[in-house]
Amino acid sequence: MDGTVINTAGEPERERRSPRANAVEALGFACLILATLWPFCFGLGVLGNSAAIRQAAQWPIALMMVWILLISPWWHGDTAESLGLGNPRRLWRTLRTAAPARRWRLIAAIGSVLLVLNYVTVTQWPLVRRFFKLPPSALGWPEPAIVLFGVVMSALAVTCLIRYDNFPSAFRAALIVSVALIFYAGAGAVLHRGWGAFAAFEPKRYPLDVLAYIFWGFIQQLAFTAYFGTRLRKAFGPGPRSPHSKRPAVLGVAIASATLAPTVWLLVRTLYGPAAAPLGMLAWAIVFAAPVGAVWGWFYARDPRRLLVATLSGLVFGLIHIDSYGLVLVTWGLGTILSWLFMEDRTRNLIALAFIHGFLGSTFGKLFGKASAGNLRVDYRVGPWNIEEPAAYILIVPMICLAAFLLLTVWCWRNLRPPEMMRRAAEV
Repeated sequence: MDGTVINTAGEPERERRSPRANAVEALGFACLILATLWPFCFGLGVLGNSAAIRQAAQWPIALMMVWILLISPWWHGDTAESLGLGNPRRLWRTLRTAAPARRWRLIAAIGSVLLVLNYVTVTQWPLVRRFFKLPPSALGWPEPAIVLFGVVMSALAVTCLIRYDNFPSAFRAALIVSVALIFYAGAGAVLHRGWGAFAAFEPKRYPLDVLAYIFWGFIQQLAFTAYFGTRLRKAFGPGPRSPHSKRPAVLGVAIASATLAPTVWLLVRTLYGPAAAPLGMLAWAIVFAAPVGAVWGWFYARDPRRLLVATLSGLVFGLIHIDSYGLVLVTWGLGTILSWLFMEDRTRNLIALAFIHGFLGSTFGKLFGKASAGNLRVDYRVGPWNIEEPAAYILIVPMICLAAFLLLTVWCWRNLRPPEMMRRAAEV
């Protein structure tokens, strides 16, 4: 029988397993991912110069994805809504019982999404074929077959992937976050190299890039925020909420200025040499680190445990981007924001999170992912197979992170116990 657990945000959710099972599973899978990518793939495959390792590594990663996307939700009794996904039954029930005005607004929204997705499928078929990893022969498909493919995939998207009941509140939050982060990144790019930073933007191409990145962001957030965020918020219950004060925000500014800013400065200095990282860059790094610390401290004052759990969930997403440590920092921050939003049902909407990911990812890539970004360029090529100059020292950071996650997994196994409400449900 399904039990109930109070998640980190203080909301009840259906759950068949204990908080300890949720924590150990999530952290254990983080350990498996890190161990597969670095000691196995990089240590044996890249440094060991073994092509067979790359083929062998596909199996554990594929099995982990099957567990994350298919088996784990069933084992825990997750609902589609708890994963931020759409529920076809709920959608059909809403269409039948809603007031006429709301029903037609919903039909219009669904129809608009269907039209856009099918238009993109037909007009951008080579890109769509590559995204879905269809065989090269698909380029020669007749137009009716392409249209049929688009209709089937878009129908799946509008019924199963988009959650409509909380979409207005979730999208409103996504829009606020996206605008704030784009303004923050844009300001940094302009200060670094002037308004020429926006030369890479093509008005006709940019919307398509954002849409493509939204789809890619949806897949990534399904694997990370939806899985790790769900498991971890069900593992750690709500904590005491301290009265709001300005002190944590001020402390956050001091900590970010003393840690994050020097880290970025030293990273640039290590990659490009002392001439590329003068003391003036350190001063600007402190200026841009201060808002990050202030925001983190302000939310910590609101709910310390929720922010710590969100930060841990975001860290898993960030570490996947090793060995591009600039991207690790960016995605760690983004993952923390997405995990915070995903804890509450009113903003637990995967397509809204994908919008943040797509809007920010495509824009940030144009601002800092090109050679024109100079010494602030962020490399988008990540993982053990994309390291240009392999060396054993590259394993140091991944191994430290792996050891830390292993210790945290052991701590959760020894200290987390099923809550009384779940134990009673299990005994019925």
